[in-house]
Amino acid sequence: MSFSFEKTEIEGIIVVKPHMFEDHRGLYKKNYEKLEFQKNGIHCEFTESSDLYSKKGALRGLHYQTIEAQAKLIHVISGAIYDVAIDMRKDSKTFGKYHTDLLYAGDNRLLFIPEGFAHGFLALEDNTIFHYECSGKYIPEACGGILWCDQELNIKWPLKEYDIKEVILTEKDKNWPTFSEWKSMERIR
Repeated sequence: MSFSFEKTEIEGIIVVKPHMFEDHRGLYKKNYEKLEFQKNGIHCEFTESSDLYSKKGALRGLHYQTIEAQAKLIHVISGAIYDVAIDMRKDSKTFGKYHTDLLYAGDNRLLFIPEGFAHGFLALEDNTIFHYECSGKYIPEACGGILWCDQELNIKWPLKEYDIKEVILTEKDKNWPTFSEWKSMERIR
């Protein structure tokens, strides 16, 4: 099977089904091919590659970067995640809207998130391994975030559905501003 690219309700976020070949030996899966991605409107250059290992209930996000905003190509190697990407592009028709997706190891899907989004995910199983490729460069002092439980955004994190009694967060992730607070701060700058 060759690559397939499916647009979502938010311009720029694309669900990718990788090139796969299965036979009696097992499965070959190609997650990225520059020319195929370019033919489908994805022109960024991926410069970093990382794996995150998470316990069930670990929530990472919702993070963005103000300098050298990073595009991401993500997939789950083991376990499952609930993924959220908020459109932070002020000139976008979907500014302030978000895309959610349930990704798990066996679905063999990737998610492309372009520059200009706040991104985060919730691990739904123990030993969840999340892989991502990023464009640009990680610049810690240019990082910010949006509060994961912002009541105005009203993201429907599937805590009850996956029997998550406690969300595991860093102190930073517990204290990010709401989206409305972020918009007010941006007007001041």
